[in-house]
Amino acid sequence: MVKKILLSLIALAISIAGVSLLVHFNSRKVAGDQIDHYISDYGISQKEIESEEYPMFNSLSAPKGFIKTIYVKNENNKDNYYIFHYDPSNKKITFSGVVDGNEVSINDKLIKKLKYQPSDKVLNQE
Repeated sequence: MVKKILLSLIALAISIAGVSLLVHFNSRKVAGDQIDHYISDYGISQKEIESEEYPMFNSLSAPKGFIKTIYVKNENNKDNYYIFHYDPSNKKITFSGVVDGNEVSINDKLIKKLKYQPSDKVLNQE
């Protein structure tokens, strides 16, 4: 009897973990598609992207949602890059950039130092 209860609890835990992972991966796919669309609207073409970081799981200290970091080819300063954050609660994407090691918002004057500037379409979404 105890073995049946233990096996049932283990099966339940595995099922819950499996469903949670499926939900996470589906949410990640939706977020990735939305971020890629936003990057296209921003004005960065796929062939100009040197590398990107899109972690499977964010750290516990990161804001809720999904973050994609983009490094572009021929950026004047390799310490400059683009960060796109998707918040699933309001389904919005926010942009920030890292310029000379400082994270700045889309409205900061330092954004002008980045190779690619936000398009009018992105600025009108803000």
